[in-house]
Amino acid sequence: MDFQGEDLVIAGKWILGVGSLIDAIGQTQQSLSGSDQGKDLIAKGNGIEAFGNSLQAIGRTKLLTPKRELSQIYTILGAWLQAAGNTTNAVGVDIEIYGPEEEGTVIDTLGSGIQGLGAAFEAVGATLLEESDYRTLTIFGGGFISLGAFLGSIGNIYVLNKKNVLGEQILLVGSWFQVLGSFLLINAVTIEFEPKPPLKPENDYSYPYSYNSFSNTL
Repeated sequence: MDFQGEDLVIAGKWILGVGSLIDAIGQTQQSLSGSDQGKDLIAKGNGIEAFGNSLQAIGRTKLLTPKRELSQIYTILGAWLQAAGNTTNAVGVDIEIYGPEEEGTVIDTLGSGIQGLGAAFEAVGATLLEESDYRTLTIFGGGFISLGAFLGSIGNIYVLNKKNVLGEQILLVGSWFQVLGSFLLINAVTIEFEPKPPLKPENDYSYPYSYNSFSNTL
């Protein structure tokens, strides 16, 4: 089955939203409990986000116009970077659970930085589009995800420096910023791909009565 680019982008955004929500729920459990509770959900959420971002990148590539506009290139690059960042996050959290915790946190920190950079590329790509609700929502959505991911990196740095309470608080805020950004992007693609009403020809004049009906009254 050959999926259309629009279908892949829409599915990718929804999967991203689900993944970010699972990640945030896991981070909430971890931050509020002060333990490793929730790490499994964080790893799974990031894996789901990586899949969603990969679908978006493939879908956007299918939608590339012959002109290969800069906004499209930024969006595709941003999606792939986010997928790479999410994958790195998932690997890092798995290492935190099953291996040397500090090494895993370092990898998780790197992944969040890559994800934040990718989301920033997506937001910058949207600034090159014409003014529209889609453009505005994409800028804000990408911006919130980027900010949330960078907060994730900052929070992990505090954790590495043994300031766990503050670090966990920053991680918690960052995870929910990403949820907000993800659902703004879902609204954006819904607007982008909603059916457009057919345009009427410029010279399409309609009359309430036909010429013959008018003639018959004479």
